[in-house]
Amino acid sequence: MLRKRKEPQVKKSVAQSLLRDMRGSATEKLALFEKLKTRGGFDGEDRRELLKVGRMLRTFAAMEKGYA
Repeated sequence: MLRKRKEPQVKKSVAQSLLRDMRGSATEKLALFEKLKTRGGFDGEDRRELLKVGRMLRTFAAMEKGYA
């Protein structure tokens, strides 16, 4: 009997979790992101991805301020 192969799980980064899975405004997420970044919470993460996430959060936070 053949066994069904398990699909390899894609590792979800801390940055992705911050953007997708956490509740709150972009401003709150940006503040948490900066706090975690200064404390070394993203050690081992891809530097380019962190820069991209930081830019994205800053853009979203600016959009929130502009439309509020």
